Amino acid sequence: MKPLKALKGHIKNLAHFELHILLTQEDEVVVARCLDFSVSSHGNDEKEALASLSESLKDYLKYAIEKEAFNEIIDSDEQRFWEIYRKLEWQKERISFQKMAKSLKKENIRELAYA
Repeated sequence: MKPLKALKGHIKNLAHFELHILLTQEDEVVVARCLDFSVSSHGNDEKEALASLSESLKDYLKYAIEKEAFNEIIDSDEQRFWEIYRKLEWQKERISFQKMAKSLKKENIRELAYA
């Protein structure tokens, strides 16, 4: 399994409910996992895997609504997937900070404001 991306998504009309999506390369396919619900799907590329995951999540949530099984649907994925997700997120933050630091150095910023 090769980690590819850590993404954040949401359910349309529930923008405040954040979903944590992990993309990995496994054998010949891209696997998309929603870590919040332990739902996964796959495709030949990232776009296809995410589209398939979206359909799987719709079915999963529709079933939960029909069966009034709201207490059972939150089933976070294995800790190892969360650790991979957090590592990818941290790498994105580090790259973002490095770009900001280069900009600060270039602009020769001497004053700081505190919020």
